[in-house]
This record gives sequence, structure tokens and C-alpha cells, in this order.
Amino acid sequence: MAQKSEPGNNYETCYTFIIKTGSDVPIKESTRKWDDGPMILTINPGSETTSSQELRVDEHFNFKTEGAVTVDFWLPRHIGVPKLLKVDLESDKLELFGKDALYVREITILYDRVPYRFPIKNFIYPHHPIHNPTEPRKGCVPHFLIREGAGTLKHHETEDFIIRAREEDLKNTKSMVNWKKSKDVVGDLLYPGLVDVMKYDKLPRFLQFKEANYDMILDFTDKGRDEIKSNVFNNLRAKVLGTYKENRFASFEEFELYLKHKSNEMGWPKENISEAMKVAKNFHKDEEFGRQMLCGPNAQQVQKVMSLDGRWVGRDVPEHALEGKSLQEVMEQGKLFQVTTDELDGIPHGGSFSKKLTGTEQTWYTILADCLLYLRNDGKLVPVLIRLENRNDGKPATWWSPPEPEITDLDHPGYLAWLYAKMWFRSADMNCYVMCTHFSKCHAVSETIAVAAYRNLPNAHPVFRILQPHIQGIIPVNVNARAVVISPKKNVFSLFLSSGSSTTEVFHNYFKKFSYNDLVVPEDVKKRGVEDIPEYLYRDDMMSHWEIIHQYLEELVHLSYHSDDDVLKDQELQDFLQEVVDIGFHRFENGAGFPRNISKREKLVEYLTVVVVNISVFHTAVNFQTFSYVTFQPNMPSSMTQPPPGQDDQITMETILDSLPLLETTFYAMNASNLLGTFSPIERFYLGDHGQNKLGMLGENMVVSPEQEACIRRMGERMRGFKDKIDNRNRGRYMKYDVLSPINTPITTQA
Repeated sequence: MAQKSEPGNNYETCYTFIIKTGSDVPIKESTRKWDDGPMILTINPGSETTSSQELRVDEHFNFKTEGAVTVDFWLPRHIGVPKLLKVDLESDKLELFGKDALYVREITILYDRVPYRFPIKNFIYPHHPIHNPTEPRKGCVPHFLIREGAGTLKHHETEDFIIRAREEDLKNTKSMVNWKKSKDVVGDLLYPGLVDVMKYDKLPRFLQFKEANYDMILDFTDKGRDEIKSNVFNNLRAKVLGTYKENRFASFEEFELYLKHKSNEMGWPKENISEAMKVAKNFHKDEEFGRQMLCGPNAQQVQKVMSLDGRWVGRDVPEHALEGKSLQEVMEQGKLFQVTTDELDGIPHGGSFSKKLTGTEQTWYTILADCLLYLRNDGKLVPVLIRLENRNDGKPATWWSPPEPEITDLDHPGYLAWLYAKMWFRSADMNCYVMCTHFSKCHAVSETIAVAAYRNLPNAHPVFRILQPHIQGIIPVNVNARAVVISPKKNVFSLFLSSGSSTTEVFHNYFKKFSYNDLVVPEDVKKRGVEDIPEYLYRDDMMSHWEIIHQYLEELVHLSYHSDDDVLKDQELQDFLQEVVDIGFHRFENGAGFPRNISKREKLVEYLTVVVVNISVFHTAVNFQTFSYVTFQPNMPSSMTQPPPGQDDQITMETILDSLPLLETTFYAMNASNLLGTFSPIERFYLGDHGQNKLGMLGENMVVSPEQEACIRRMGERMRGFKDKIDNRNRGRYMKYDVLSPINTPITTQA
């Protein structure tokens, strides 16, 4: 411990500063210390009676790894309780010689043996001793002005110097986080508001990944890019030599062997490969098809059929598929469900990059596909009718049902026709899953809320401190995605998805029907009519998370908002809500149903639960199962390279294999699913697990008062009970469903 001053007289007392800096996890091999100049601290800056002088700390601060420095100062007793802390950084080092920002996690002041915590979690860039800037520079605020403890509501503050600091803090952050003009987003198409930054390195420093996570993303991307370049080069060389032939798979077994071989070569996780191989062994079964509709990565699309009008009018299903009943009967019994892919309506065929990628020009067919599912008496949900329509080519819809039960030969044309129809549906479902369920609902919506939060809620606001660990990853993820993954022109999706060259149009189709209530898990379950489907594990675990997180947030909200009147008087909160609607969703009908203002604590708790659950839990459900279900491409084909079947076509195994993606496209789908489904090295989970080297939520948050941390611990206890329930449920299961176990659920979106 460094001692910075000696006691002078009876009117002085000791203030101990514990300054925590550096990344939360060690990265690379660096143990570099930040020693470019002093940190300058001021207690209660701006106060006429309790402000300290500037306190200079000349220490070597941890830079690339987590660490702390402790220093003592003897200061006049009249300063009293530290309520506000100003943090500045000074250096006379020239920028030419690598001057860099310092990440400060938190500063604790011990005064009268009581800890006063100032959560920061931000970067600060050093200024020159003779030039003290007042505006942000190098992506950093000029200095920190941090309120102590739990955070406060502005109308509860009574001291002018604290209010002024709060306003300055928000002004600085707001100047660095701006909305992209709506006309520059996707033209006349629907899309939520987003940050006005197109390149990752142009983001404010507090919105950039820590280096460990960014390096991981680049590493995976480079490996995949090298493989693609090798494939392209080999195809070009083979054409020159006259030895080229398409790299098609000759059997499902070859897909399995390629998955094993490539996984070993690329170093993909063995546990994920094991799950993918289980899928490969069972994907052809109707029971497995139904299970994936309930427990796969796109498990939130199932909805009860309330009428046979519209797309199902005049259609029937063989009685053997409905256990001797009619469609009308099973619908009236509440046992008929559907999954549709209307978001692909009007989306053209893809494959524009197929020639460069595979050596031959292909059409990747984008069609509309719908599926009716029946809840059997044994509790299994199975497909009973599939509708395929190649509307792009003006072809009539075709209808497909399961073969007679006596057909057990897997090579029988009737069996193969049904398998082929299911694969076409799964391909359409895969495209909707990637574009709509995953990116639109998770990423795009969450970014809008994050931008509005940074622009309207100062560091001192309790809602900002609640949300910060959850929203911190979404903006940099999306900026990276817009540069590479979903660029309207050439993008990653266009290299393996049939709809990948039409990302903005698919987004528009999804957002035409999107509403706030889609994010309220209990309301969504009720609206879809799926409360009573057995073994709907996605629904069960989402509901459990919702209830636990809702209770946790209710406790936190009640600590800061003592009554509904506090909610109504909180203008910063109301500004945040209004900006989400007026800018984020201003082109949506009725602001997509998002509340423009909130006057009740109960509604605020629901709103915050929506934000947290969508950005963490829902994203986990749809993101971290991708590898298991997509890498064996016959299960969820990213594209189909032959036209969909006509009603009277004779389907053979050759027909099916000729329609599936080529090897090069298969690899790209596999590599993308591995990248998306891999935890980052800086991930925090709702429940830590030292045995699996997983960090928990406590420590990666800005709610730091004893009462607030008690809320986190109580939530952790409930999450522990939830995990035990999942563990018990999974015992003896061939396909475990533990993606939403709290030890597997990150608290934010970082992939």
C-alpha cells in the first residue's frame, strides 16, 4: 500500500483509495502496467464546502490484466462522506509513442472504515498536463464524474454540484453515441434505429470489446477465410487442369464423415460435435422433427391453429397421421399447431456467389414453406402436412403428408418424398431463424434499446447501472455484423443462405409483424397458445428465467423507486422510453407497441425484464445451439440447389443429395455456426462454475450497494435451484436440453 500523505493535525482523517483497473480476464501474455502519468482524483468536485484538492496518484496501474492499487491520503475532516468522485488521467507522453487509454473498473474509498464504491467500467484517455480537455477525445470522456453507491434518481438529488456533474456526464456520453439517420438505414424498409458508426474502431472506447474477445472473433474468421480461399483456389486449378467436378456428397454418411473430419481439423469443440452426430442419426424421424420444433434453435415459432381457413383451407391429412381423426377434430381438441415462413415472401432466390465459392453457378431456391404439426396421444408433436410454394417461379403449391405406417423401407419413394419435403421446410425455417429470430429479434431490437439507454441514462442512474452489464456487448457485435455478416451487398450470409443476398428485405418482412409483446415471454406463450404442449423445454426454461429475472429486477427497482410517483417523476427514464419509440421505432406502427412512457413500478419491472431476457436468455436459446443443429446440413439445409419437387415427381435419394449444399457451402455454414455458437473468453454467466472456468454475474455489474448485491445473491440462489432442476430433468435423456441452464446463459450478447 502506498501512503501519499502524512497526518497534519487533528482536523485530518485518512481516506484509502482502492483503484481497480485492467481487463476482467488475462489476455495474451501481457502483464504491462500503465505508467504514462498520474491519475488525478477529486472528492466531491464542485462542492463549495466539501471538495478536496486534486489528489495525484503516481502508481503503475494494471493495464491488460485485472489488478488494483491502494493508496492513502490524509485529508481535512470537513470533506466528510465521499458522494461524488472525479477521475482524471494525465500524461506528457507523445501520442506518437503509443499513448493509450486506461480501463478503470471501479474505485472504492474507505472513509471512517466504511467502503464507498464508485463503479466506472469505462476507458479514460490521458490528457497533457498543460491541456485539460472538456470534450470527449480518442473515444473517451475527458474525465469521469461518478456517483457513489447504488445510483440515484435525479429528482432525489438535493445538491447542485452533484446534479451538475450528472448532467455533464450524460452530455459527454450522449455526444459520443448518436443515432444513424433513418433514411440511411435501409431506405424505405422497416428496421429499428441503430448507432451511427459503421466501423468497429470508430466506436467510443467503452463500446469496444475487450481485446480478448475481439482476437477470438478474428481468429475464427481468419481460419474460415483461409479454408474458403483454399477451396476457391483448388476449384480454379482443377478447372484449368480439366479435372474439376462438383464437390457433392454421395450419402448422408458422407456428411457425417466430413463433419467429423473438418471438426477435428478446425479444432471445434468435441462436445458440440457429439450433439451434432446425435442429430445426424435421428433427423429423419418425425418425432425428432417435432422435438426440434420445441427444443431446437428456432423453437419459438410454434403456434396453435385456431382455424383451417387461409393457407390450410380445403386441405386434409391422411387419418393414419392423425390417429384416425380429422383435421377439424384435432384442431377442436387443441392438438393442431403450425410453423410458417411468411418472412420469405417476395425474397428472390440466392446463390449469386455460388460460382466463386464452389466453381459452378447455382440457384439457391428461396420458397415459402409451412408445416402443420399434430400433438399425438403419447404427447409427441409430429409433422403431418407440409406446404411448399415456389412463388418466385410462379409454381403452384405442393402438399406433402407422412407415408402409410406400413412403409418402413427408408428407400421407398413415399418415404423419401416425405423426408424431402421436411428438408425443404427445414431449409426455409433455417433462413427465417438466422435472419429473423436471431438477428432481427435479438440483435437489432436490443441495439436500439442500448443506444437509447447510453444517450439518456447517466452513469449515476440506477436503471443504467442495472442494464449496463447486459447491454455492453450488443452495439459492438452489431457494428461488426453490419460490416461483414449482414452487409446489404456481399455478406457472410450470402455465402451459404438462400436468402442471404436479401437481408434487408427479410428484416423488413419480419418487422412488419413485430411488437413489444413478442418479447414479454408469458404474453408470447399465451398468444401462441402453447401453454400445454408437453416436453416444450424451451418454453419451460424461458418462463423460469423470466420469473427469476423479473423477481430480481423487481427487488432492484423497489430499492430505487419508492413509489409509482418516483417512476413518473424520473424524467431521465421517460426520455429514454420516448427515444426508444420516437427514434428507435418511429417508423413502426404505434412504435411497435413499446411504451412511450411508464408511470408504474410494475410496468417498469416488466420493461426491464423484457430488455434483459431478450438480450441474454433469448439470445442464448437461439444462438448457442446453432452448431448442434446446423453443421449436419441435411438436418437444416442452409440452401437447396435444385427446384422444389412437383406434386407428382418421383423422389429418389439421388434427387435429395443433388439438392443439398455442396461441400464448400456446407463448410461455410459449419464454420459460421461454430463462430456464432462459441462463448467468448470474457463471458459472464448468470451462474458461475469454477469447474468449467465460468465467471458469474457478481463482479461484472454496476449495482454495488450491499442491498443491491444481496439481490444478485438471492437471484443466484434461485438460479442454482433452476440449474439443479435442469440437471435432474436431463438425466437419462439422449438429447439433453441444457442450453438455458444458468451456467450456460451469458448475461449479455457478445456473439
